[in-house]
Amino acid sequence: MPNTRRLAWQGVAIASGTVAAAAVRQLAVTTWRTTKHEDPPENPAARDVSWPDALTWTIAVAIGAAVARVVAQRGAAAAWEKATGDPPPIAA
Repeated sequence: MPNTRRLAWQGVAIASGTVAAAAVRQLAVTTWRTTKHEDPPENPAARDVSWPDALTWTIAVAIGAAVARVVAQRGAAAAWEKATGDPPPIAA
């Protein structure tokens, strides 16, 4: 039988990371539109997208999402510990 605390923690960690990554992506879209006055590339690998735009968009979104996930999951871990008195269970 799966450990319910472990499953609950995995759900919290996944949800917090996903929400944070989505927020960063939306922030990146807004920033791109504000600075370049156009939509970001839908497919950075497309031949009609310039190399600088493709690389800038990909790097910004990838690094931003990765950092946001770590920050969100660490915050979720701190909240979990505060709420339960125990650190989050270690995923198997």
